[in-house]
Amino acid sequence: MKIGHWIRAIVAVLAALLASAAAAAPYRPANDADILEPLPLRSGSNADRMTRAMQTLLARDPNNIDVALRLAQIYVDRARSESDPRQLGHAQATLAPWWNEAAPPVPVLLLRATIRQSTHQFDPARADLLQIIEREPANAQARLTLATVQQVTGDLDDARSRCAQVAVLSSASIGTLCTASVDGVSGNAAKAYEAITALLARPAALGIAVHVQTWATTLQAELAERLDQPLDAERAYRASLAIDPADAYTIAAYADFLLDADRAADVVALIPLDTPVDGLLLRRAQADRVLGSSDAARSARDLGDRFAALRERGDRVHLREEARFTLAILDAAPVALKLALENWSVQKEPLDARIAIECAVAAGQPRTVDEIVRWVERTQLQGSRLAALVRQVRGP
Repeated sequence: MKIGHWIRAIVAVLAALLASAAAAAPYRPANDADILEPLPLRSGSNADRMTRAMQTLLARDPNNIDVALRLAQIYVDRARSESDPRQLGHAQATLAPWWNEAAPPVPVLLLRATIRQSTHQFDPARADLLQIIEREPANAQARLTLATVQQVTGDLDDARSRCAQVAVLSSASIGTLCTASVDGVSGNAAKAYEAITALLARPAALGIAVHVQTWATTLQAELAERLDQPLDAERAYRASLAIDPADAYTIAAYADFLLDADRAADVVALIPLDTPVDGLLLRRAQADRVLGSSDAARSARDLGDRFAALRERGDRVHLREEARFTLAILDAAPVALKLALENWSVQKEPLDARIAIECAVAAGQPRTVDEIVRWVERTQLQGSRLAALVRQVRGP
């Protein structure tokens, strides 16, 4: 999906997580440009009027950093909620007066790192975050975002270390969520599942932020799925959607769960054909094809057009989704494998590994994913479907 998949959910709640922790200790901004609280993003005319008002103010005074930061944050939030990377371009344009500075104000650095991470510019994002930590050692949000970047690029040990720092600088609950994310993809899914379940049993520890509740509950579902506990996984997915029915990440993860369970009809009921989110349309197209639906040709055509448009714009953030589309819808396994391996060179999440191995098996080129299989074994990544794929590559 746009803005990543699992990692997008983590980044989407960073600000909310830290906001919930702020109640425990008063925060005193280091300078007038620091964002104390991001403006809420709500659909409707009020939000639109607020955005237009800020755009007008910024047009009159492009160097007004307070307005620029607030407007850029709105665009970033909108990119997350709508899974629309064009909003990230708007955010970058809003920060144009400071974007190319070597050492802009810390709030700009944090937003720049978030935008760069969301567009898979992981090295520049990491550099921005390290600069923030050097300038503000107690900046927990920068450390949490850095843990996210390190995890998605496969640096799990350092990610876990950053999570421990977050627990000290922010709160135990945030540290638990951060650490559970890492444990869940490094052979400790049972431990992570127990930690998240205990945390969810204490709602006050998570606060009232919808993003926090949704992310924690969806993580619980994914961990249950990785532990081959389908009933618990489905219960958690449904609970997460009850909190936020429009959360694109949860819908995608639940759709994958349903597809794996041969429940394509439930995917069709879950995702409308006119969804604007590419990652969700991908799942719908897969379900339509499995069912032999009359909508199959339309969903495949629409999705193909969207990927073509992304390629024309030079957007290579969606390689994982394009590889999956090329394999599952176009039946072009060798092309899909090339895309999946290109994606793996940048991003290393469980779903990236699975798709690459699936493509290699389908293309009859198992040796091309030796490095990925070794990564799965080294990290002790759990999950019966991934284990079965590894056995197909390794042979009897």
